[in-house]
Formats: sequence, C-alpha cells, structure tokens
Amino acid sequence: MKTLQLTKNLYYVGVIDHSLKVFDVAMPTKYGSSYNSYLLKTSEGAVVFEGSKHGFEDEYLEHISALVDFKEIKYVVVAHTEPDHSGAIEALLAKNPEITVIASPAGTNNLKNILRHPFKSMVVTAGKELKIGEYTLQFVSGLFLHWPDVMFTYIKEEKAIVTCDAFGAHYASDDILLSKEKNLPAYKEAFEYYFASIMSPFASFAIQGADRVDKLDVDFILTGHGPVIDTNVKETIAAFRELGKKYLPSNDEKHVTLVYATCYGYTEVLAKALKEKLEADGREVSFYKIDALNYAEVKPQILASIRTSGLVLFGTPTLLQDAISLFYDLAAALPIPVIQNKKASVFGDYGWSGEAVNNLSQFLTLRKFKVIPGYRYSFKIDEAGLKGLDDYYQTLK
Repeated sequence: MKTLQLTKNLYYVGVIDHSLKVFDVAMPTKYGSSYNSYLLKTSEGAVVFEGSKHGFEDEYLEHISALVDFKEIKYVVVAHTEPDHSGAIEALLAKNPEITVIASPAGTNNLKNILRHPFKSMVVTAGKELKIGEYTLQFVSGLFLHWPDVMFTYIKEEKAIVTCDAFGAHYASDDILLSKEKNLPAYKEAFEYYFASIMSPFASFAIQGADRVDKLDVDFILTGHGPVIDTNVKETIAAFRELGKKYLPSNDEKHVTLVYATCYGYTEVLAKALKEKLEADGREVSFYKIDALNYAEVKPQILASIRTSGLVLFGTPTLLQDAISLFYDLAAALPIPVIQNKKASVFGDYGWSGEAVNNLSQFLTLRKFKVIPGYRYSFKIDEAGLKGLDDYYQTLK
C-alpha cells in the first residue's frame, strides 16, 4: 500500500519492511518492521512527520509526492533522530531545501551531525505550540523514550499524537491500522518484546510518557514502528504503562542474587557458605550454579533476579588468568540504567595466580555496579579461609 488516508487531511506515508531480520545488530525481528511517517495537509502548506531509514528514500519520497508537491512542504517534524527515522531526511531536503526541520534541542544537534550541511531549523521544547493553517501542533516531552532527543507532537484538531518509538513494535503490517490487524497475539508478542528490548532500560520514563499521553484526547497514536494505533488507544497506553512498572529496576536489600561456577567444587563451598550466612540473616537468596550446558536456559532467570536484587554476588574460579567468560556476559547483558549503583561483589578459588576476582570486579565497576572488594582463596578452604570468608561477609551487609 502506497499511502493511507487516516482523516480528511492526515495520511500515512511510511514504508513497510518485511525483510528486516535483525535491528541494531542485537535484536532479532521475527515480524519485520516498518518506518512510519505521516503527512498533514493544511491551508498554509504540508507538514511531514518523521523521515525513514536510509535505503528506503525512494519509496518514502514516492509516497509523499503522491499526495503533495515537495514545494508545498513547509515543515518536517523529527521526533527522534536515530537513523532508522532520520536516514531519509537528507533526500527530502534535497527535493526542497526550504523545508524547516523541527526538532528538540538534542534532536537538532544530532541532525547537524547526521546531515553535515546547513539546513533551516526550528528548535522546540515541551509545552510549546505551533499554529499552521487550521491546525495546532503541541509539543510533548518524550524524554528517554528511548533517546534524550525525543519530542512527541500532538496534532490537536486531529486528536493524533506522533510518538515515534514509544508505543511501537517491530511489526510489519500491510494493513497499517491496528483495527485491521488479523493476528493480534503476534502483534502483542512484538509489542511486549519491543518494550523489553528498547524501552525497559527507561521504565520510569515510559510510565511518565504514558501518563502524559493519557491526559490528552487521543484517537490515533502515530507510532514510528508497527501499526498505527487507531483502536484500543486507552488500552494500549495502559499496557505500555504496565510494562514500565514491570521493568522498573529496584534494589531490594533483602534480595540477593548469587551466581557461581565451579570446576572442582572449591568455589561451590564458598558459594554455599555465603548462602547459609545470608539466609541466617533473613535475606532471600536466588541461587544459581552455571556451566556451559545450562547457561542459556537459566540466563533469563538470573537477569530477572538481578533486576530486583540489592546485592549481586558472582563466584568464579580463575581459569587461564581470568574469570569464567559467562560472568562477563551476565554483567554486560543488562543495560547500565538498570544496574547502576547496584551493589555487587566477586569471590572464588584459584590455583596458579587468582586474577578472576580482580578482573571481574574491574569489569563490574566499568558497568557502573557499586563494587564491594571481593574475596579469593587458594584451592580448598580451611579454617583460616573460613575466617576470611566471615570477614568478607561482614562487608556485604
């Protein structure tokens, strides 16, 4: 479908991409995606909302030119400058250099570094309004959904809000409208997966964003990816808010995640002794033993546990002068906003030289954990080692 008329003067001019298999290197896209753009006709000229991804310029421009001459376009409003949304803006400006690019302060600065040539610009902030013909554009903060540049646009007279990545999903739908979607379970899966992958590090901002949109009179949520939400608007806002609550990180001091690996049982002795001490003090311990065979299965459980823990303990022997690599993968798997300032420490046995505790502790520090100095002991623990372990445990309280 080339374009879709949403209201008398509001149109969908986006691009559907069934071929997309992975987004941003790390996110498999089971259902493809779309790069959504919109066009508003007014008595004073046209307004385009969003660009498209680089490589889709021809289709993007074709959709726009089917509705208006490029000379009629007065503004392009850029909610978010990630290149899957801004990549085609250069091609649009080449058609009409007189177009004024509207974006937030951060968005305007990003576009300078993306376009690398002068362009007409208008910087807007939350709460500002712009009148164009018979329409009012109200700018609403979309901060950290999911970049610091995000600015929603509420088209007051159309009861439509352009939200870019917020409320979206990597989901290619030729029907474009959610009201026409035939496979709602698949869409719901994509919606929740998208939130977990893209929005979950900014869960508190998602809740705030949902609250801001909920206060407006909205018939359409004009997303950056996935179907246009033209039905169940309140339900979608509520679902977005609930996902935000689900992924809010917390530091429950009573909850400890203890993950260990052991080659010959020595680190396991330390892990079990620490678990016993923690539980004796009334703390809840999520206890995991990992190895190359079970790691993929238990990793999601461990990451979910870390999200709510006030303390994270990694127990690793030294193997070839370093910690076992699985722990580096765990430490890197959660985004920094989720783990920042969460207490963590490393313990383990060693044979030759014992670098694991120090190396992994340094990595945890780089990941913004609040690292408590670790504990290591050579081979099998004895009475002196147990005394040292008890002293170490006191630092974990």
